[in-house]
Amino acid sequence: MMVPDNKSIAALNLNSLPVGVCIIRENYTISTWNQTLEKWTGIDADDATDNLLSSVVKRFADPLIKDRMNVVFNGGGPVILSSRFHSRIFPLKSETQNEGKFQKITISPFELPDGEPRAMIAVEDVTAITEQVFKYRQIKDQIKYELEEKKKTEKALAVAINKLNTLASITRHDLNNSLTVFLGYLYIILNNNPEGKIAKYLENMKQAAEVMRNHIAFARDYQEMGHSLPSWFNIHTLVETSGVGPTFSGVTFTVETGTLEVLADPLIKKAIYNLLENAVRHGEHTSLITFKSLPVEDKILLIIEDNGKGVPESIKEKIFERGFGSNTGLGLFLVREILGITGMEIKETGTEGTGAKFEIRVPAGNFRYPGR
Repeated sequence: MMVPDNKSIAALNLNSLPVGVCIIRENYTISTWNQTLEKWTGIDADDATDNLLSSVVKRFADPLIKDRMNVVFNGGGPVILSSRFHSRIFPLKSETQNEGKFQKITISPFELPDGEPRAMIAVEDVTAITEQVFKYRQIKDQIKYELEEKKKTEKALAVAINKLNTLASITRHDLNNSLTVFLGYLYIILNNNPEGKIAKYLENMKQAAEVMRNHIAFARDYQEMGHSLPSWFNIHTLVETSGVGPTFSGVTFTVETGTLEVLADPLIKKAIYNLLENAVRHGEHTSLITFKSLPVEDKILLIIEDNGKGVPESIKEKIFERGFGSNTGLGLFLVREILGITGMEIKETGTEGTGAKFEIRVPAGNFRYPGR
């Protein structure tokens, strides 16, 4: 920056600037010390002018800073000393004051017409932005710490769950094996045509054992819920693969959902099977099961209807409760739990005497129609 003479330096009215300004000669004596520096440091301009910079501002006696000053006087570009990398350079009037607490120093060269080099030292107060950076770092560090603690907790929880799952799996396996042996012997006895009360007792034992086996299977399915990431499932394919086997002989399936896919837990296959099996088991004369889809606002309603005997009004809410029903009481409870993993809701809205009707409400973002 070229400045005509010392009078022009005074004419710049450096006292009006919101930054501290100190101008030094090549011999490092101070020629200008503005009012902002007076305010921050408590050092009057009269006490600073014509004195060595290092005697007024002790930090400039540091050889490293002095070397950087020499670069400016030897034709180099501006030098920046940031409070991020250097301790405070210009002293403060009071250590308790906030103004000027953090400083950004810019040292720039300029020459007078007579060729005498000068250097202007501009002191910016960056306290506010620096403290904001510190706060950001504290928040960042706190978040990092909390995330690390969360990861540790999740890892410990995952280990504990894995151990519990392993124990549950081993227990179910052993129970199932023992139950198989028990049923084997029971069937042998029943095949010998026992009579009277013994036959009745043995039949009750067989039914109880079958219920136990269903409970073991339910425990396995319930444990697996939520262990895998949700995936997209085509409704037509789900019905096609679920409605097979002797249970569904004589039953016609009609699927009018187009290419509809829903985002669901992989156990959705079990849920659809349970709904179909429930329609056949409790519908008594069910011969037709229909799947339809209907848009409702930003959601999709998946409707499953059959032509069975329907569900009495008094038990429409109860059928989804665990343990309710004439079989194991777990089928529709499991259906609701599986659907709920991805936010789907189910209710029964049919009319007794004309057939059951299940409505599954699929939330926005969890359904799609590929190819549309």
